[in-house]
Amino acid sequence: MHMYQELKRPKLYQFNCGDCVVTNVLEGFLHRDDLHPFVATNASAQEVEALAKDHCLPFPRMEHGFVATIIKTSTKLIVIDPGFGSIAPAPTTGWFEQGLLAAGYSVDQVDMVLISHCHPDHIGNVSRDGVLTFPNAEIVIGRAEFEFWKRGEGISKMRQPTAALFLKALLPFENQLRLIEPGDEIVPELRAIDASGHSAGHLVFRLTCGDEELLLLNDTTPHYVASFANPDWHFAMDDDPEKAALSRQKILNMASDDALPVIGFHIPFPALGYVSRRGNGFEFRPATYQFNLS
Repeated sequence: MHMYQELKRPKLYQFNCGDCVVTNVLEGFLHRDDLHPFVATNASAQEVEALAKDHCLPFPRMEHGFVATIIKTSTKLIVIDPGFGSIAPAPTTGWFEQGLLAAGYSVDQVDMVLISHCHPDHIGNVSRDGVLTFPNAEIVIGRAEFEFWKRGEGISKMRQPTAALFLKALLPFENQLRLIEPGDEIVPELRAIDASGHSAGHLVFRLTCGDEELLLLNDTTPHYVASFANPDWHFAMDDDPEKAALSRQKILNMASDDALPVIGFHIPFPALGYVSRRGNGFEFRPATYQFNLS
């Protein structure tokens, strides 16, 4: 593995979606040496290597990024999955606050923290040492997800640290949470959609601002090539890989059929683009200048 060196790279991208302002923040990244089996536990190393080479990607090295999203509606400033926070596992992670400030916002201005699921890169920054990171924000999370971690039953060995983090970062604020169901309206512009499998109650979010829409895939697609080309490939961090694959197929069908722009938490920054069908799977087409013209 190469020694990490701090290099300048884009960390903020802001655009309009109708009357909403959307800001993607590079929360950080990790470099890994296990493209296989990380992105496909049920495929061979040869299959993953061939796909990587076809897309001019190295093998087995990869970059796993974390991209949080801020949405400013007419009435709310919403932060979605604000990253690791103080539990950042490397100096290349934990950058959300500096991105928030660079976008012109402060932690005090955030009206809502919306959580897609309870894995560490999504809830680590909800609180620090028992104090909410965004002191004036309502915390919104899916009921199925919250109750799964609160019960603490059937949690895999891999997820024991996640369970411990949940007890520390989120559970103490249970009385301040708003629990939602798939299909619920979070705010008038934003609706929750079931995409469970990656976690017990993983949600994606559909944004509708006037005549424009956007789909936040969250962790439905952990790799911008493998997860689209082969939705049935199992991500090593999926809690229920079979269910996650079904959800991935459903959500990518939706994005393709409805011609929705998408944002993915683990898609390379700025993590914005489109989904098209290709063969038996899909293809992610990164946005270029489309969102700069509005």
